[in-house]
Amino acid sequence: MDTFTYMVAVLLMMLAIQFNQNWLVFAIVALMILTMRSLGTTVLLLVSTAVLFLAREYLKEYWPFVLFGLIILSLIIGRGGGSQPEAMPMDLYGGGLDAGGFGGLPGGL
Repeated sequence: MDTFTYMVAVLLMMLAIQFNQNWLVFAIVALMILTMRSLGTTVLLLVSTAVLFLAREYLKEYWPFVLFGLIILSLIIGRGGGSQPEAMPMDLYGGGLDAGGFGGLPGGL
């Protein structure tokens, strides 16, 4: 899991909660869930949203503790086997069709 992206999302949610913009919080959560690839990260984001809503009254005084606690939670949950990115060829035109380039197409371009 990308901790920096998670931290930015949590900070944006904290700001939106402090300004009583609940629609913005749900938009951030929906966007992050759609772009995440793991179930654990999705669950972590939903737990973080619930924690932020429950700690709404205390965010002004204790926001560093809440933020660092959520980041530590994300590091603990993110320790599980991370997924590797998909393998992509170095050259998009090389080796995919035939001996390289557009060799598999009629006329060879």
